[in-house]
Amino acid sequence: MIRSLGIIGGHVLFPSVLSSFVSGCRGRDMSGYTPVFFTEKEFAAIKELIDIIIPATTTASASVVNTHIFLDQVFKQCLDDKMQAKIHVGINEFMPLLASAADKHAFVSETDKQSFEKDNKSLSWYRAVKKYTLIGYFTSAEGSTKASSYVKIPDEYKADIRADEHTLNYANTSLHF
Repeated sequence: MIRSLGIIGGHVLFPSVLSSFVSGCRGRDMSGYTPVFFTEKEFAAIKELIDIIIPATTTASASVVNTHIFLDQVFKQCLDDKMQAKIHVGINEFMPLLASAADKHAFVSETDKQSFEKDNKSLSWYRAVKKYTLIGYFTSAEGSTKASSYVKIPDEYKADIRADEHTLNYANTSLHF
């Protein structure tokens, strides 16, 4: 995850995309948003996928905090043509399979597991979608203040953090990142 943040954080446009996303979505109804990277069909599909990756629990789901809009902006402005093409192809191949899956959550979980297997380059599009979904969600107000253990004024560095089943940031997950 840190390596991934370094890669995207190193892109010259990423800070401005993140800043405009965070300030642009705050308090605004984004239901009329027109995608700039995804087609309308892909945009609906990505919205469904990210809500499986980060579903609504005691906090809002990924699409409720407009993570799909964040993905649309980042993929358009920060990825090279090769990766953009991989994402388009991957989504268009994946979504019919997801639609026909008996258990969508299990299907995405299995795809997630396969995407992180050694030498599996065919699902690199999925890893990108997941990584940027996590970045978009956890930089939103909902993600940073309610879905994680938010500390408004942090104190000193703590190398060893005790965690239990109620710890939000360090909880166990079946998904890799």
